[in-house]
Amino acid sequence: MIRYLKQEEKGESRALWETVFSEDSQSFLDYYYSDRVRKNKILTAWNEDRVVAMLHRNPYEVVVKDRLWKIDYIAGVATDPGSRHQGYMRRLLSRCFSDMYMERMGFCFLVPADPAIYFPFDFTYICDLPEVALSEKGRLHLSRRALVERSDECREAARFVGRQLEKKYEVYALRDEEYYLNLSREVRSDRGDLILLFTRDERERLVGVWAYYGETAENQRELICLPDFIQKTGPLKPAVMGRIIHLEQFVSVIRLKEDCPISEMELFIEVKDEFIRQNDGVFRWRLGPEGSSIIPIKDASGIKPHLSMGISEMTSWLFGYRMPTVPEDRRSLVERIRPLKGVFFDEIT
Repeated sequence: MIRYLKQEEKGESRALWETVFSEDSQSFLDYYYSDRVRKNKILTAWNEDRVVAMLHRNPYEVVVKDRLWKIDYIAGVATDPGSRHQGYMRRLLSRCFSDMYMERMGFCFLVPADPAIYFPFDFTYICDLPEVALSEKGRLHLSRRALVERSDECREAARFVGRQLEKKYEVYALRDEEYYLNLSREVRSDRGDLILLFTRDERERLVGVWAYYGETAENQRELICLPDFIQKTGPLKPAVMGRIIHLEQFVSVIRLKEDCPISEMELFIEVKDEFIRQNDGVFRWRLGPEGSSIIPIKDASGIKPHLSMGISEMTSWLFGYRMPTVPEDRRSLVERIRPLKGVFFDEIT
């Protein structure tokens, strides 16, 4: 049986979490099950009277260009060790995709423990993250103050980080007062802290937000700071995977490039999606300077599509992560279309 847990049942999933994610501390789980679980949906697979597999749909408000979408982060994907390789996760993800599609959710995202688990379900990387740390200037010339969990400080942190993200990215989780209230509780549940970084001058400007786990800051959760005070300590690394869920909703933010020689373009595209039948087939795709729309063709027997690709390749392309492989004579079509530019997700719960 596949079903969502009722609010009063959600605690029953904790034993499975503790079994599969034994590295998580009890204090972190106390936070997660008292805070995040109040707002999420937990989809479970049952064998008789026992939960044997689950996934958590944790909601976020996500900025996508000039829009704000409700998007789920998939977390807590777990199967009891004695029930693995029996198709439970396939059934859970199939049901999850179906429900998200009915909610017109443009996409979902996750941080994979092992990407090989998710490639068969058409997830693909959409976000690389750099390794960064405070520079010598940042360490020596900034003052540090632990965030106080109150409205004014959370709003100040949210405004600062929001301004930094919008300069570089078109897709990111909305920062607001609640976001930083939750983040401070999250890291402090695992002996970490959330620190505000200020200049040591008369104005005492906020120039950074630093969140980490562990008393010695061994696991960095977030460091967003003015460029003068941070340095890269390693290359970009694939970090977050995503998947288009509602194709028609998602392409509404995709448009022609600013330097496109035409103001409108129409093409036929074949999309292959094994898990979401509404995304599988031939579509008429109309694009303009402000956005696009895609309409399924009921009888495509006499149509030769201009482009053909799987939903995973389309996801990677339209998030601006990787160009699709297309025949040379079709490349000019692809090059006229502007994918999203800049994706930043550092969430882990």
